[in-house]
Amino acid sequence: MAMRGILLRTSSRGLGRGLRFASDKPIIGVCGGGNAAHVMVGDVGSRGYPIHLHAPFTPPGGISEAEVWERDLPADGMQINYAAGARKGQVKKNKPAKVSKHAKDVIPGCKYIFIPLPVFAHAPTLTEIVPYCDDDACIVAMPATGCFDWTADQVFKKVGKRVDIVGMAPLPYVCRMVTYGKEVNFMGVKDVVGCAAQPGPAINKHAPMIEEIIGLTVKRYPSFVPITLTPTNPIMHNGRLMGMFGPEWKSKGLNRMIKFYDETDEVSNYWLHKLDDENMAIARAVKEAIPGAVGALGGCSTDGTAGDIMNINNYLKWTYGPDITKWDTCKDAYQSNVQFHGVGSPMKEVSPGKWEPDFTNRYFQEDMPYGLMANKGMGELFGVPTPGMDAVIEWIQKEMGKKYLVNGKVNPNEHSMSPQAFGYSKEDIIKMYSA
Repeated sequence: MAMRGILLRTSSRGLGRGLRFASDKPIIGVCGGGNAAHVMVGDVGSRGYPIHLHAPFTPPGGISEAEVWERDLPADGMQINYAAGARKGQVKKNKPAKVSKHAKDVIPGCKYIFIPLPVFAHAPTLTEIVPYCDDDACIVAMPATGCFDWTADQVFKKVGKRVDIVGMAPLPYVCRMVTYGKEVNFMGVKDVVGCAAQPGPAINKHAPMIEEIIGLTVKRYPSFVPITLTPTNPIMHNGRLMGMFGPEWKSKGLNRMIKFYDETDEVSNYWLHKLDDENMAIARAVKEAIPGAVGALGGCSTDGTAGDIMNINNYLKWTYGPDITKWDTCKDAYQSNVQFHGVGSPMKEVSPGKWEPDFTNRYFQEDMPYGLMANKGMGELFGVPTPGMDAVIEWIQKEMGKKYLVNGKVNPNEHSMSPQAFGYSKEDIIKMYSA
């Protein structure tokens, strides 16, 4: 049971030594130490929610992120700068009530535990925190693309314990850290994000509280399927990468850093819409097989309502709204979106004036194996041809020295977020989302 209206202990290492935290609001756990974690400490914490921060990451030869927080946090708290929206120009400071690299020190007592982490960190984080979760706790992944529910199911079976889970997509915050543990710029929160729960009906129990904690509106999905098939990074990034680089990248004479969105060309536009068309075909096939899991397929209307799975242009319209001024194609949406302006590409300069794709970047290491492979795997299970996705995967896997596909089929022995790698059959997926 979450602790309410009680005095919270201060950190054993002196974080907030001499301070006392009391609140009638539930304790919020935050796992990780990235941009979004900083925002939650500053924004959510400044609105009266006690924050317990679990920051275990420790670089080789260094100290943990938790220890950096404890060492460097200013006496008057971390500073959050509101750089946009109704609060533009405001500055607030806040401290987490507890910080630790050990889950046992901070997870007990938390009602909602947010994990604003990349997909590859979901399994190890869940494995560490679930044994210490209260029975009525809820774990919230943001963003939850990358089949968070499948990962959680595997961890729950492993540790012998289950709690409710919620997934959000896309990441609700627009933010950038200034100085670790000291200052963060908060450019805003999206007007609305998609939200799903497992079990599915639990979304109606958790959505109101999550809206209050984050300060936004959530669109309630009937299951995690719309999050898995939402055309976010797996479609938005991989289509652009294929157009910008592709198998012939060595012959393109790359001599500078290319702007990822501003310079979107017709080739990239073709691949973006190709992947998106295949994704929508998968959505239609899944909807036919499991009607209640997918909800409505459709666009974004003028009154703000939207289908649970949209094509890429409508998804961009729903997510970014007035920040985009031209909608005819994905290329137009990319180029005219003010939030996208100036963003670079996953590239590295290997010698003066010579640039190459950086295949160690998360755009490659995460968005294909932990993203597009889920779409491809669902397409294979439900009988949907995906020649565009296949071409992208086969190019990137060659560059990475992997075998995610063998003879055009998902290889379940190569770790990915495909249902096949989890050991799921079509019947398993239907049963999972028919409940």
